Amino acid sequence: MKIVHVSPYPMARPGGVQSNVRDLCAWLDRSGHETRIVSPVSPGADLAPGEMALGRAREMSLHGTGFEFSLAGPGRLRAAVRALRDWGAEIVHLHTPWTPMMPWQLWRRLDLPSVATFHATLPETDRPGIEDRYIARAARHFHARLDALVVPSVAPLRQWDRLGVTPLPEVLPPTIDLADWRAGDTGGIRRPGPFRVAYLGRFEARKGVDVLLKAWAQRPPALRDAELVLAGRGDLPGPLPQGARLVQSPGRSEAIRLIADADVSVAPAGYGESFGLVLIEAMAAGTVPVAAANVGYSTVMTGAGSALLFPPGDAAALAARLAELATDPARLARLTDWARGHAMAYDVSRVGPEYVALYERVLGRS
Repeated sequence: MKIVHVSPYPMARPGGVQSNVRDLCAWLDRSGHETRIVSPVSPGADLAPGEMALGRAREMSLHGTGFEFSLAGPGRLRAAVRALRDWGAEIVHLHTPWTPMMPWQLWRRLDLPSVATFHATLPETDRPGIEDRYIARAARHFHARLDALVVPSVAPLRQWDRLGVTPLPEVLPPTIDLADWRAGDTGGIRRPGPFRVAYLGRFEARKGVDVLLKAWAQRPPALRDAELVLAGRGDLPGPLPQGARLVQSPGRSEAIRLIADADVSVAPAGYGESFGLVLIEAMAAGTVPVAAANVGYSTVMTGAGSALLFPPGDAAALAARLAELATDPARLARLTDWARGHAMAYDVSRVGPEYVALYERVLGRS
């Protein structure tokens, strides 16, 4: 099959959607299919093989998280459509397509069988604003016109049910190639130095970095000599606390090393998560994740992992979870072994064939 993946976010910018798209396409190419990735231009970034830049993106904010508004000019849009048709594109896979505007432009003009993954779980509100009403309208629009809709876990299904649409989207986990993360695993060999806690992600309100900073400020004596590594992009919501180190915009290999060298990875996002790629990656690297019990992370942290969850926004509970692990190395070792095995259930080698079956069904080949 020849599959076009359309990302609303520049592929050069780190993010869970981009990782999902890139890992799935690489696996599909290795499996004998062909893929093209279309995303907005990222100034100064080189395109990887199989990637096409289309439209310019402007970063904006909604519900405490960043996203891009992108737009493709008529001439470049016609050229992209012509190139993809000449290549022989058979099916389009849109990612978070309610993010305007370039994905809509390309999808409408290609007029091919289409699949979409809606990656986000939006916060619930009794008084929706204009943005929420727009997203609801866009969701109904795509539901009526796409051949298949996918969500990463059961977490987002409630918001689709509230829209009154049938059938509900099907659940397929994101695809993650865990080979690099597993290669970073130290295999249980303890790095010298103090107990280390790491955060990897954007420094924005939705990701709960403020909660982590509060937890660190009130950490108990068991964590007084511990080290906190904050790695990501953006501005911290407060001053860098004592015992913390800041790493701005790490590359992929550096990010893997930072997580693999930590004893615990923290994911404090209070809402807006449909799954938990960052949790699976940490587990594959041999690092135990401590995570906020939002609806998305809770679908990943099952079994033994449920004890690693803390109430969203509760800095004291987060500090307590970290202290428990710092003072009980035997328990930490048991949870690390559990995490390694749990992560492999989400590797692209396990999940990729499910996407192939989905594409074949949409194309009428199953």
